[in-house]
Amino acid sequence: MTKRVYDRNMGLLRPGLTREQVVVKVLHMIRCQQITEFNEKLYIDVPTCFFRFNIAFFDLDKESKYQYLEDSVNVLSIKVESDVDYPINIFGTVLARDQYDYRCVYLFKRGRDDSQFITSSDNNMLTLTGPNRALAVTDSMFFEFDLKIKGDGAVDEDFCKGQLRTLSLVSCLSTVNMVYTHIPFALEASLAINVLKGAFNFTGKVTAWTSENKNKIILYDSKVAGPRTELGNGGSVVLTRVLAIPLGEELVLSLCVYDDDREAECMELVMGHDVEESSRKLGPYELQVKIIWRGVLKRRRPNMWQYFGDFRVLR
Repeated sequence: MTKRVYDRNMGLLRPGLTREQVVVKVLHMIRCQQITEFNEKLYIDVPTCFFRFNIAFFDLDKESKYQYLEDSVNVLSIKVESDVDYPINIFGTVLARDQYDYRCVYLFKRGRDDSQFITSSDNNMLTLTGPNRALAVTDSMFFEFDLKIKGDGAVDEDFCKGQLRTLSLVSCLSTVNMVYTHIPFALEASLAINVLKGAFNFTGKVTAWTSENKNKIILYDSKVAGPRTELGNGGSVVLTRVLAIPLGEELVLSLCVYDDDREAECMELVMGHDVEESSRKLGPYELQVKIIWRGVLKRRRPNMWQYFGDFRVLR
């Protein structure tokens, strides 16, 4: 089947444009062509990356660093249903873009040598490695998937590729479903758990929710290939996900340790916005939980635009 090139701006090359305007329009069309692929499950050509504005000069791979917003979302889970037999090894990226700078905020980012092993349809949730900052939702938000199945030798297969337009994405060899929750008037919470005393490595699970919203977010699970744990006393459980917490609500953490693959002992910590550190004993460990709270402030957005006459180009 012949691949058709997707470009919604082809008809805008009208007479009377300046040389600069023609250049930025043509560059935008070239970029759109480069990110357009044929979806064999939907039988249409679709762009696989962000293209809402003119992206002639926009770096689609640059990571976002901004940390201020008003409302936010927490991505609770991303489940992947495979068209091929399990088990499978998944690697690649899932990222979000919000209106603050439209840069990459990674939710899942793994290389081929650090793939996630998924054993069955009963255990098909991606172990998220981000975001590294809270997401803003005062305007549109965009999600992009570029996941592969690690094959034998050097041969890999595209597993999921494209933009999430609803909460489900059908492409390549998969159907992906995402669940998130809206966080109004958010605060940003960055967490770390230090192992002050204890066993050679931390075998356990860390789950979070808030005092008014019981939707649980898994921050760490040693049974699933995910965040690495530095071994030995003085090590740390690396939590790479930043949480958005509604103003006026408390953060609840559940910490559990495993014994022969079963939860042997658990405890809950309730931490308000005025609490930055708490140390507790749990099974064979002495753990220190630390939180960095950042106020979510209304800030002027960075200037992301360059103008060519009446043309606005994202930069």
